[in-house]
Amino acid sequence: MNDMLSHNNPRFLFVISVNNLYRSIMKTLILSLALSFISLGLYATGQDGEVIYVDGEQWELLGKPVYADSILNRELKAVLPSREERGFVTSNWSGYTAYWSIQQERLCLDSVCYDVYGSETKTVRLSSDLLRRIFKKYVDGKSIVATWFTGDLRLAKGKKIYYVHSGYQRHYESERIVTIDHGKVCGLKDYQNYVVDGFAFDKKIKNNAELREMFPLHLEKYPELAGIKRIVFSVRRARVDDQGHLVECELKVLRPDDNPLLADEMAQAMKSYYPWRVYYINGEYHAYGIDKCSFSYMLDE
Repeated sequence: MNDMLSHNNPRFLFVISVNNLYRSIMKTLILSLALSFISLGLYATGQDGEVIYVDGEQWELLGKPVYADSILNRELKAVLPSREERGFVTSNWSGYTAYWSIQQERLCLDSVCYDVYGSETKTVRLSSDLLRRIFKKYVDGKSIVATWFTGDLRLAKGKKIYYVHSGYQRHYESERIVTIDHGKVCGLKDYQNYVVDGFAFDKKIKNNAELREMFPLHLEKYPELAGIKRIVFSVRRARVDDQGHLVECELKVLRPDDNPLLADEMAQAMKSYYPWRVYYINGEYHAYGIDKCSFSYMLDE
């Protein structure tokens, strides 16, 4: 027994190595799960945008450039009052709102504010001295230049034309994509987005007969549907053109059972229908409300 417990015993060293490896794997697994839950929390609801000024014009910034540096984000959040002290809203999980500007073709952080919620909401601005201390590595003269950030910034203003209650998955009439390379502006594109109205599966229809009229099927060809009251279809890879035609889609029958022939007939019926709703977003046509949707096709009232 004493020999087994000896630090020089190979079997003892093997057991210790296995235990250390097990603990390392468990720590990694727990950390991965924790980060996954944090990510789910961040994007489970729509998030407020930040503010950016370009040539004196105010835009909403759909994103948080500070997130690109986890250490900076952690240090910034550390100087905020606790959630118990200031309260919080689910539309701003970070707890702060940053104000930015483009100056001399550089992305600059101008200020950071947070809200204190009570009988009245009060907005508090972090002192410039505190902000410059947190971002001391990025201070250039009177500016804090975001040289830690490389990527695309999406700026928006005007009427909201598409919204998903998750993160920044929304679009506006006017959007600007600013490409940043280590804090420097290296590209800019402006877009005017719009919607061509038409049918999509998030629209209400009068009754099931209307849907059957829109997408007629030859159900007599499918004796296996006898006694079935509802068919559920799933739409994938839907693509529309600028006129509201459905030019491509893949259908699958989810209920009662997968039926390729029936799915293909529904796909052809959908392509024959016109018009479908079209979203023109940042230079591309999108089939929002059609693609990745499921719908019921009732066989009787």
